[in-house]
Amino acid sequence: MQSRELRERFLSFFEARGHERVPSDSLIPSGDPTVLFTSAGMNQFKDDFLGRRTDRQRAASCQKCLRTGDLENVGRSPSHHSFFEMLGNFSFGDYFKAEAIGWAWEFLTGTLDYGGGKKSDAAKLCLGLPAGKLWVSVYEEDDEAFQLWRALGVPEERIRRFGQQENFWPANAPKEGPNGPCGPCSEIYYDAEGKVQGPTSVEVWNLVFTQFDRQPDGRLTPLPRKNIDTGMGLERLTAVVQSLEQKRWLTDYETDLFEPIIYRIKQHFLGGGPKERDLGSVWMIADHLRAIVFLLAEKLHPSNEKQGYVLRMLIRRAHWTAGLLLHNRAPSPDTIPEREPYLADMAKAVVTTYASVYPEAKDNEKFILETIQLEEERFGETLAAGNEHITQEFERLNREKRREISGEFAFKMKDTYGYPLELLRDIASRDKFTIEESVFEKFMSQQRERSRAGSQFGGGVFVTDELQVRAAVRDVPPKEAQFVGYESLTADAVIKGLWDGKGWVAKAAAGASVGIVLDRSPFYGEAGGQIGDAGRIEGPKGRADVAQTTWADDVLIHHATVREGTLSLQEPVRASVDDERRLKVARSHTAAHMLHWALRKVLGPDAVQAGSYVEAERVRFDFSSLAGLRGEQRAQVESLVNSRIRLADEIRASQMRLEEAKRDGALALFGEKYGGTVRVVTIGDYSKELCGGTHLRHAGFVGTFLITGESSIAAGTRRIEALVGEAAAQKQQEGQRLLHDAARRLGRPAHELVAGLEELLEQLKRSERERKALQTEFAKVEAHRLVAEGRKINGVTLVTSTLKHADREQLAALADAVRSSLHTGGIVLLAASEGPNRATLVMATTNDVAGRVHAGQTLKAVSPLTQGSGGGRAEFAQAGGKDPSGIPAAMKRAEELIREALER
Repeated sequence: MQSRELRERFLSFFEARGHERVPSDSLIPSGDPTVLFTSAGMNQFKDDFLGRRTDRQRAASCQKCLRTGDLENVGRSPSHHSFFEMLGNFSFGDYFKAEAIGWAWEFLTGTLDYGGGKKSDAAKLCLGLPAGKLWVSVYEEDDEAFQLWRALGVPEERIRRFGQQENFWPANAPKEGPNGPCGPCSEIYYDAEGKVQGPTSVEVWNLVFTQFDRQPDGRLTPLPRKNIDTGMGLERLTAVVQSLEQKRWLTDYETDLFEPIIYRIKQHFLGGGPKERDLGSVWMIADHLRAIVFLLAEKLHPSNEKQGYVLRMLIRRAHWTAGLLLHNRAPSPDTIPEREPYLADMAKAVVTTYASVYPEAKDNEKFILETIQLEEERFGETLAAGNEHITQEFERLNREKRREISGEFAFKMKDTYGYPLELLRDIASRDKFTIEESVFEKFMSQQRERSRAGSQFGGGVFVTDELQVRAAVRDVPPKEAQFVGYESLTADAVIKGLWDGKGWVAKAAAGASVGIVLDRSPFYGEAGGQIGDAGRIEGPKGRADVAQTTWADDVLIHHATVREGTLSLQEPVRASVDDERRLKVARSHTAAHMLHWALRKVLGPDAVQAGSYVEAERVRFDFSSLAGLRGEQRAQVESLVNSRIRLADEIRASQMRLEEAKRDGALALFGEKYGGTVRVVTIGDYSKELCGGTHLRHAGFVGTFLITGESSIAAGTRRIEALVGEAAAQKQQEGQRLLHDAARRLGRPAHELVAGLEELLEQLKRSERERKALQTEFAKVEAHRLVAEGRKINGVTLVTSTLKHADREQLAALADAVRSSLHTGGIVLLAASEGPNRATLVMATTNDVAGRVHAGQTLKAVSPLTQGSGGGRAEFAQAGGKDPSGIPAAMKRAEELIREALER
């Protein structure tokens, strides 16, 4: 049975039992900043579990997941993965333990009891696993679950009671917390030999019974609305089913989920079957490739922070492991392959394997492969830079007669240059060095804690300070009923909450800064990249100016200052939006949609919005692109937007089901969370996006659109900054004034400005060439004079001089000229003051002397005398300092070191 059929059987089984089949959420959780990645099937159902969403009671899904907490075990264990698929069925206040346990047993075995006497009426969807190879665990105090398993006929000896560490969610919650929803769990295990807790036992399915609310005093009070949350890893289940069919035990990596990927890796790197010692490396590359492909399929870009950092780390780990496999030799700074990309070709196998199940991988294949290759090439450059640092560190340790690399250096190599510890360890062992790994681990554990705080699945998923808003302001209507500002900029409302920064208060007097909660409001709360509205709230006894509006726990908070009188709870008020500001923001938001369309028209469909911020007549728009806009492309994008503005297309907003909107071609913003019903904003016949923001009625009201800047903000992500409306028109006028002023200064008509500038630049280049020629001639003449004044030390001519005014470039040219005049047996040492706070030293040797006197080490030793630093190669070095008064002492000490070296 193939994994695709297993996935489908599970979803169909629960669909037949009244569950809504819910597609997998993205790997980066929609609208949930508390976690870096979706790490379990229940993540996307947070609102269902908390009771914020009440339109469904049962759900089933196959969720793409990513966990990074134990990457060190990937490749070493046959069942650890970074990316995996989690099958799950969920109940939100509907069925509970009896159904969850009964259906789990039925799906796995195809029967309704342990003995198999009662056959399932859905046997064609069930798996038919032998009951005698299954055993279960329950929480030690959960007698109800124990009796339910016994009622199915499971022998008592095949049921194990475990403590709250193993069989409670979150682990140890009764004893240690956190407070909030929690409950016991029951796990189903498969053992190939039919044993209980045997060496071949693997956990197949975890059933979590969320039935308690932990109180601050540690009491577990029953929840009025009990939930079911189950999870079963598809990779592990596939291994179990296919092992039974093939009558031999298979690891996850020997199933059809991995076989095509591993075959490609073996063919590319090993010419067929791997050696036993290479197996873990092959597994690790295959695992990481799946994670890499699915993260890139969601248009995530490698970067140095958050999710992008994890993606970059996965690519780098897979790349250097692949490099070692391919070259099959002991690594060293000289032999590690640096720039050759390997992974893009391997990633094609992942795309092909999952194309029919997750079409986003195939749809974004070009972007995925190009990004992987680009990142590998950049890592090659990083490795090259790292190799230089390692060589320098080894030289330093050899000079100091030390054989241990500091843990801080090892961590810096990993954190700054992406140099894996394993690679550094292999290189170090070749040269008989060890690594201070205990200190390295301290640095890593600190970093790991920071990462796990965001990426690990735990009880904290339900804990948020935002809940205090809903708890304090209980009679505020649902989110969709609060905002009434699409059609009207004023509304009569009632004050439901006043927050003074310290707590909720009954009234606020003049001068107070408060957060005001209303039962209904025309103010748009900041969301989707659009700044919140400003305006005024007036009551019978007071008035407040609103500077900004935001959402907290689906409650609108009006950030205001009371200007007159007092505002009180339950008081009627009139809320009025600043209409001029709203219009300017609407111009910007409409322009942002038009810009998105124009970018995709010029760059292609891979140019996808990655973020935005729209405020009054100003747009900041981030989009995915591996290369920046060329000059003509930038002009083309700007021209397309302005041409559409002139056409003044109608702008329409409509409500529809999410699935219908996607079928209709509406673009969804990555990372945004959408409900079952969505708002679609359409401009003319060319732009259609899911959007809750405020817009114009006709595109012509945008007025003018002007791009003011385009830059890179991360690998693969570009940012455009633009002005809109009156601000854009003023900027264009300012540009015209500058253009005419520059033309006037050049004495040319405006249309000849570029030609005039090119002529001026050519004159400057000629002047620079003449200056350098004169400098070279001066250096030759001065070199002959200095050589004539040189002193002999053990057959070597030492030339020294301190110049009053010279820069580093002039000193280097003079040193080079002296060295050329000497040919052999010479050393030149020069110094100069470039000003009151700048000292420069340059030292050069002829090639035959470089082995006796090291210029870089000499200047490194003396540069502190000028409050500076320096160094370089054996034959040429430079140093700079802040104190020119230290030049005489530095020169004297340098001469002493040179003499000592020559007389040894």
